[in-house]
Amino acid sequence: MAAPRHALWLGWLIWSLGAAFYLFAYFQRVSPSVMTDSLMREFGVTAASLGNLSAFYFYPYALLQIPLGLMIDRIGPGRLMIGAALLSAAGAAVFSTTTSLEMAAFGRFLIGAGSSVSWVGALTLALLWLPPQRFAMVSGLTLLVGLCGAALGQAPLAAVIALVGWRTAILWSAGFIGLVALAMMVLLRKTPETAAKTTARTGVLQGLKMVARVRNTWMVSLYTVFMVTPMAAFGGLWGVPYAMEAYGLSRPAAGATMSLMLIGWGIGGPIAGWISDSLKRRKSVMLSGPIILLGIWSVILGVPDLPLTALRVLLFCGGLFSGVSIINFAITRESNRPEVTGLAMGIINTAGMGASALMLPFIGFLLDQGWDGAMRDGVRVYDVATYRGAFLTFGIGMAIAVVAGLLFRETYAKPLEVSGAATPSR
Repeated sequence: MAAPRHALWLGWLIWSLGAAFYLFAYFQRVSPSVMTDSLMREFGVTAASLGNLSAFYFYPYALLQIPLGLMIDRIGPGRLMIGAALLSAAGAAVFSTTTSLEMAAFGRFLIGAGSSVSWVGALTLALLWLPPQRFAMVSGLTLLVGLCGAALGQAPLAAVIALVGWRTAILWSAGFIGLVALAMMVLLRKTPETAAKTTARTGVLQGLKMVARVRNTWMVSLYTVFMVTPMAAFGGLWGVPYAMEAYGLSRPAAGATMSLMLIGWGIGGPIAGWISDSLKRRKSVMLSGPIILLGIWSVILGVPDLPLTALRVLLFCGGLFSGVSIINFAITRESNRPEVTGLAMGIINTAGMGASALMLPFIGFLLDQGWDGAMRDGVRVYDVATYRGAFLTFGIGMAIAVVAGLLFRETYAKPLEVSGAATPSR
């Protein structure tokens, strides 16, 4: 799929709707981090159970990536994104109004199912409407918009919750995505979906075989798993209670601290995409991220009595260098034939979201294993050593990401010598 010769302003406007959907999706992804006490108290759950409740967003998100990639390749993003946005609005409404743990999980499930379209859909709109030679940079901009939603889901959400409660705050978010869906009904009708249909003549099994034959599919998937799980598990859930316990911060202040990580990621994504597009290199830029992050996590977890200012600087830098992971979608696009682009991106997203879904309850399980029985206001309290022991998982993951990065094959500078792979852009 390539961007047609339409008015550029219209392309940016249409892409912005997909980006706004992704903003909502990321807001919902991280919002439980500033509601941990309220959710644990109201639903009477442990850390592992809370991790599982939060992960109900990720389960459908991960499972639907491959079928949605196939559907986008065949029919285009328009109708899928409209229906998905409405489904997300319904899920947020259910989650914000129920008193049942099961219905709360169902609400999170609906939000995740709807949001599963947002990322690949937004990137597909960029492919259809914006200059293809800047795809990595636009991917970074999409991430930036999404992480603005993540930042809103930290300190600003905590402040709103303090004023009106978490239920009202989440219900307002349902209204927002409902308005986005209405705007999509007007503008996404203009999306040239026939451009997607003309290249989507590959059968499901044949498409899967084409993608699976490309070595980069496996290496990029492994890389993505360990680059994104710290953002989901630390930035999206457990970082806030850790900062409160380790540094005695209030919930809004802890949320603001975690926002630095997400802000850094948002800034780093477009910069990394621009650098990669300008240098015409993918592998070396992507490899720099996990190498630096391995050092950052070593300091965060290994230095006793790390000053709060140092932690905040490290979290921002960690997010900044995590931005290189956004190039994974550019290298995936360049590694595969155009007719399976959506499927390939769906597989990569499945890896990241599936691992995130598993990591949330896994970190909660590790915390419960180290719990010493302390309670505060009816909620389990975990000491700093227990948190750091659980977070060692992130450092190990960065080491694995470095190995995966070393095994990438460059796609921008020269064609891949792989059967079924596309000749990359130049």
